[in-house]
Amino acid sequence: MSNWNRRKFLAAGASCVVLGQGSGGFQFALIGDRTGNADPEIFRQTWQQVHQFRPALTVSIGDIIQGGDDRTAVRQWREMDAIWRDYRRYTSLYVPGNHDIWSQESKRLFEIEAGHPVMHTHVHRGALFVILDNSLTDDLLPPQLEYCESQFAKHKELKPKFVFCHRPSWLLNVMLGNRNFPLHDLARKHAVDYVISGHVHQLLHLQLDGVHYLQIGSSGGSMERGLKLGQGFKEGWFYHWISANVQNGKVEMTVREVAENGRVFSLADWDSTPTSSRPALGALARRPG
Repeated sequence: MSNWNRRKFLAAGASCVVLGQGSGGFQFALIGDRTGNADPEIFRQTWQQVHQFRPALTVSIGDIIQGGDDRTAVRQWREMDAIWRDYRRYTSLYVPGNHDIWSQESKRLFEIEAGHPVMHTHVHRGALFVILDNSLTDDLLPPQLEYCESQFAKHKELKPKFVFCHRPSWLLNVMLGNRNFPLHDLARKHAVDYVISGHVHQLLHLQLDGVHYLQIGSSGGSMERGLKLGQGFKEGWFYHWISANVQNGKVEMTVREVAENGRVFSLADWDSTPTSSRPALGALARRPG
């Protein structure tokens, strides 16, 4: 098992029957940050719930290991095997986070463990998944945006389109309603459905010109920053993951709280735009499945 790694994990998964997809559609799971003073048990519970959901695909938004030291990075990745070895059937995509990559060596290791480059494109049943790498910078730099546009040009016919980057470099612009920034220009031009990030450990859902901007919160990383401010569930500070159903080019996302009798509700009910009022907790009722 010492030589077992993510590349072998993906190879094993490719040989299995893919579950979680019906005729003409499929389902995928979106998993938030694990580290930043991790609670390992929450991440384990998250994967247990994901496994019950039987997705065709899983996407980790990044920050899987604590990182920061080349000398301990391999050991930290190997510690993840105890969780992942039970879920080899799933094709998995990994967005590089700032805890995952901090040096050239950690980048090399990440690509081995993920089984794909730091910038990566995946196509599944007519849907486009584009992963960008802003693990070392707050912004998306020109090479990342150029890669993104090249993939849109190559896959014009695909729908829906998802863009992933760990740090929400778009956040301030979208919160202020500023349409004049490069990523949004690309998203509008190419009819992107979702831009998805993590990093902050807080759930946010914003829309601008028909583009959904989603910041998935924690799937195990610390929420101390929000809790110290006296915030909690209604401000987006709670452990969760998101299941997505893709059917005929349309997407429905469901937020699933990681807790005993956790709340389950449509992402559409969670509107974080400054002019909106948060639904009362009673409106976010638990739904079957």
